[in-house]
Amino acid sequence: MTAPRTTRIVATASLAALALAACANDDGEPSPPSSTNPPPVVTEPTTDASPTEEPSATPEPTTDAPTEAPAPTDAPAFGPAGTAQSAEPSGDLLLPVGLRVGDHEGFDRVVVELAGEGVPGWQVEYVDEAIEDGRGERVDVDGEAILSVSVSGTRYPDEGEEHYVPGAPLEGPDIVEEVHYLGTFEGLTQLFIGVDDGPADYRVFTLADPARLVIDVADPED
Repeated sequence: MTAPRTTRIVATASLAALALAACANDDGEPSPPSSTNPPPVVTEPTTDASPTEEPSATPEPTTDAPTEAPAPTDAPAFGPAGTAQSAEPSGDLLLPVGLRVGDHEGFDRVVVELAGEGVPGWQVEYVDEAIEDGRGERVDVDGEAILSVSVSGTRYPDEGEEHYVPGAPLEGPDIVEEVHYLGTFEGLTQLFIGVDDGPADYRVFTLADPARLVIDVADPED
C-alpha cells in the first residue's frame, strides 16, 4: 500500500529540519547544555571603596610628651645639682611599663611609668661613671654629666606580662642628651640620664593613676 501524500510531506520536512540543525553545528561549537544553572560569579576586589568608618591611625613613636600632666602645685623646687635626692616607696611592688622624655619650658622631663598600686621610691644623684648594677659594667652615656636614677619598690614581670624592655638609649630633646634604661635588679630599676653642659639642677617627684616617677632637669637657657 502506498503511503498517503501528506504523510510523505511531513516526513520530508522533518528530515530537512534535522539536516539544517546538523549543518548549524558543523562549525565545531558544542550545542548549549540543557542545564539552567547560572555560571559562577567572581567579584574582584576594588580599591576605591571607602569604609563607612575610618580606622584610627597608629601613633608614631615619639620622644616628646606634650600630653604629660604639668607639675602639681605642690611639686618640690629644683634642688642644687650637687645634692642627692631620695624617697621610700609605698604600696605594692610596681612594674615598669613605659619610659619617655619631653621638652618643657625651662626643663626637660623624664617619666618612668609603672603598673600597680602605690608609688615608687628613688635615689637620684650625679655620678662620675655609669656602672650597671649586677654586672658591674661601665655604660657609655652621652653628655657632660651623668644623673643616676635608681627606682625602688619595683619588680620583675610575670610570664607574659607586658613591661618596658631595655633597649637602645632614648634620645633627649635638649639639655637631656639621652636616657639609658638598664632594667630591674633585686627590686631596683636603674636609669642613667646624660645631661648637656655639665650638672644641672633637678627635681624628682611622683604622680599617681597611673604611678609615675618624674625627673625634671632644669635648662637655664630655655
